[in-house]
Amino acid sequence: MDLYLKNSVEIWLDVEDWTCQPLLQAGLAVIFTVGLAFTLIWCMTWLRFYRELLRLRRSASTCISEMKRKEAGQQQQASKKELPRVSVLLPVKGVHSRSQHNWRHQMESTHGGDVEFIFCIESHDDPAYQALKSFREERNSDVNRRGQGQIKIVVAGLSFHSSQKIHNLLEGVKHVNPQSDYVLFLDDDAEMRPVIMRDLIFHLEEDPSVLVATGYPHEYISPTTTSISFAGFMLLGYRKLAYLNISLLHPPALWGGCLMLRRRELMDPNIGILEAWKERGYSDDMIMGGRVHRCGRRMCHPATCVLVSEVDPQYSVSRHFNYIGRQMFVLDTYSDSTDKTQNYILLVLVCILVLSTALVFHLITIAYSFRIAFRLWAGEWGLSSESYCGFFQLQPMALEILFVANCAFSFFVSMQVDAVITRMCQHVSDQPEKFVHHQNMLYLVCGSIVGYMANLGVQASCAFGTLFTDSIVWSGVRYYRKHGKVEAVWRTDTQGKPYTVPASVSMQKSMATKTIVE
Repeated sequence: MDLYLKNSVEIWLDVEDWTCQPLLQAGLAVIFTVGLAFTLIWCMTWLRFYRELLRLRRSASTCISEMKRKEAGQQQQASKKELPRVSVLLPVKGVHSRSQHNWRHQMESTHGGDVEFIFCIESHDDPAYQALKSFREERNSDVNRRGQGQIKIVVAGLSFHSSQKIHNLLEGVKHVNPQSDYVLFLDDDAEMRPVIMRDLIFHLEEDPSVLVATGYPHEYISPTTTSISFAGFMLLGYRKLAYLNISLLHPPALWGGCLMLRRRELMDPNIGILEAWKERGYSDDMIMGGRVHRCGRRMCHPATCVLVSEVDPQYSVSRHFNYIGRQMFVLDTYSDSTDKTQNYILLVLVCILVLSTALVFHLITIAYSFRIAFRLWAGEWGLSSESYCGFFQLQPMALEILFVANCAFSFFVSMQVDAVITRMCQHVSDQPEKFVHHQNMLYLVCGSIVGYMANLGVQASCAFGTLFTDSIVWSGVRYYRKHGKVEAVWRTDTQGKPYTVPASVSMQKSMATKTIVE
C-alpha cells in the first residue's frame, strides 16, 4: 500500500508542473502581491500600536493627552470649568441584560468636564423607554452620582424615509446644548473609557484639519468564555480585516459606533453632514466620511480609542451573514456622485476582487503546503535537479515555499496585531485581568485560520450579492434603496402584517413634528 501511494505521488509530481506555466505564474504573482500587501499593512498597524503603547508605558500615562501634557512639562490638568463641554448622543433600540450596566459605565467614562447624555429612541413602545426612565431616576436619587451628567430622553418617532438610526440622531441633535463644544455619537452598547473621550477631544483640539475623530471596535475573549462558536471566529476574522484600516493615525474610513466632531462643524451647512443625513440617508458613518473627503479634511483614530466587546459564545452564522450583509449594503448607498465613486471602489475593487483574491491566496497556500510535503516525502525537489522554469525562472518548490512563507507570516502578524491591541486595552483599562483568556492556543490558531478564510468568502459573496439586491433587514425593519438613498421602509405591526408609509409623507411629518425632550 505504501509503495502504491508513493508511486502515485511520484506520477503526480512527474506531470508537467502547472506552477511553471508563464501565464498562470503571472496570475500567481498578482495573488502573491495581494497577500504581501495585507502582511505589510498589518505590520504597519502592529508597529503603530506597539510604539504608542511603549511611549505610554515609558511616560507612565494611560492616555495620549496625558502623555503629551507630560512631554510639554504641564503637570496639572485643566479644571472642570476649563474643560470643553460635550454632548453624547446614544441611539437606543430595545434592552438586554447588560443595557443599564453599559449606560452606567458610559456615564462614568467621561473626560472630567461637563457632559450631557441624550438617549434617542424611536417610540414610547420601545422597552428602552421605560428602562431609560428607571435608569435616570436611579441616577438622580444617588447623591454620589449627581452632577456626573445630565440625561435627556428623546422619542424620535418612526422613520420611513431614512434609517432609524439616522432619524434618531437627527432628532437628538436638535436638543444638543448650544454651549457644547463637541458632539459624540456613540452606540449605546459600546464600552467606553475616560481615556477615549479625552484623546478624541485632544486630537480635535490639536489638529484643526481633523473634522472627525473616531474610535474602533475590538472583540476580546474573556476568562469566563468556555468556547467560541464558528461564527465567533468569523467575526474575529472580520475584525482582522478592519485592522487594515487603522494602520495610520488618519484612516480612510470611520466607524459609526464612536464619532466625535466639533458642534459648530456638525451644524455647518457648508460641510453638510446633517443635510445629507436628512436626504433619505442610510449610513451615518459612510455619509460623514464622504463629507470629510469632499471638504478636503481628515479623519483621526487615536491608538487608545478602542471600544471593546466580549465575543458572544452564542453568536450564530445567521447573525454573521446578516451583519456582513448590512456592512456591504451600505457601500451601495451614497449622498452624491463623489460618495458613489468612492463606495463603489470599496465595494467592487476591495470587497469583491481583493478579498476574493485573498481567499484564493490562502487556498493556494494550503495546496502548496501539501505539494511541498509530497515532494519531500517522495524525495523530489522540483521537476528535476536543475529545473528552473516559468516567468521567474525559479524551481517550482521555491515558488511554493515563498507562498507558504508569505501566508504563514501574514497570519502570524495578524495575530500579533490582535494581541497588541488587546494589550493596549489592558493598559488603559481599570480591569486588565478581564482580557486574559484561558483558551488553548492551538484551538485559537486553527479556529482563527478557518474563521478568517470563511469570513473572506462570506464578505466577498455578500458584497457581490449587494450588486443584485435593493433591500436589507436591519433590526427587524426592511429598507429599500434606490440611487443610493432610502426609497421605502417596511415594518411589521403588532399582528405581524407588514406596512409602510410613503417616504415623502414621512419626511414632511418629520419636518413638521417637534420632538420633546424628556
